[in-house]
Amino acid sequence: MISAMGELAVARVPYSVNETLQGFDQADVLALEYLQEEALLNTQSRVVMVNEPFGAMTCAVTKAMVALDGSLPTLWSDSHIAHLGLQHNAYANKLPLAHFVPAQKTPQGPFDLVLFRLPKSHALLRDQLQRILPQLTPSALIIMPIMVKHMDTAVYQLLESLLGTVTTSLARKKARLVFAGKPAGINSGKNKAALKQTLKPVETSWELPSYGLFLHHFSGVFSRTKLDAGAQVLLHLFPKGPFKKIIDLGCGNGIQAIFAAKKWPQCEVIGIDESYMSVASATINAKANGVAAQCAFIAGDCLTEIPSQSADLILCNPPFHQERVMGDQIAMRMFAQAAQVLTANGEFWVVGNRHLGYHVKLKRWFSRVEQVGAHPKFVVLKAQL
Repeated sequence: MISAMGELAVARVPYSVNETLQGFDQADVLALEYLQEEALLNTQSRVVMVNEPFGAMTCAVTKAMVALDGSLPTLWSDSHIAHLGLQHNAYANKLPLAHFVPAQKTPQGPFDLVLFRLPKSHALLRDQLQRILPQLTPSALIIMPIMVKHMDTAVYQLLESLLGTVTTSLARKKARLVFAGKPAGINSGKNKAALKQTLKPVETSWELPSYGLFLHHFSGVFSRTKLDAGAQVLLHLFPKGPFKKIIDLGCGNGIQAIFAAKKWPQCEVIGIDESYMSVASATINAKANGVAAQCAFIAGDCLTEIPSQSADLILCNPPFHQERVMGDQIAMRMFAQAAQVLTANGEFWVVGNRHLGYHVKLKRWFSRVEQVGAHPKFVVLKAQL
């Protein structure tokens, strides 16, 4: 990545020598050029980066702050992959590691500069701004780098409703910067209890009477207001078992893990997701539904940290996008690793949209693949080694 702030080696994570996508975009480059042109960084600067996917801007600002003998920036993100990306790219450029704060926690200010990549989820955007604004100095500047194709009227109106006056730069190479300041009166009239409340993520709750479950969701968690159709199909066609060691891969709110724990009280269940908000939500849900002793939820890169041949059932409702990037790379990585982690007689159950063709793709790693159920939009597949 070459910008006005210098040159950095930047890679996407998981790292691959055959990767065709960049770990940054022109909006990142434009933001770094603006920081340099306006001389916005100095020894006293306290900078927080929000939602940066692989740490490119964070590493550039880290390099600048080291040269100024200032404080390292903070990266605040819901993505475990972002955390790994920051670690990888800091190491590749021989930089100290910036501070990292997972999304269910709130960075502690005061910050005077925010570089805020807008998330796809409007609920997460609203939540993050609500929590970060009280952590800013009165004169703080918020810079939001964005590709033009992602800046629609709805996003602009939402930003105005949350931040007041919003301005934009001229577009350059299909990117632009959105600027805002800290709205007046954010902290005024609030007592300590009210300020403490703004540190907590927004939470929604709803009940599933047909399954006897009650679910809590933090902002940004997939299907945070109702059971998504894919999960519903899988629960309806749930494996027969019994099973002893179960993994819910891409666990989201933990519904599949919790359902498995209730069905087989003697089993051990691990839920894995790259979203910190999902892991926090699933942990709360397991406790609320009486299966916390059986379940453990971890933020991870698919099954990278799970021992080979250690699970006799893996459940998976794979994503087909990473933020705004569509594709089956994540699903393929899940399938390949599931084949390594599954026991010889284990079962890998996948629910997915019909058009994604998972039935054919699973045969790259599994000798037996069968469709166990269908829905007008989804299919449920069972794969075995």
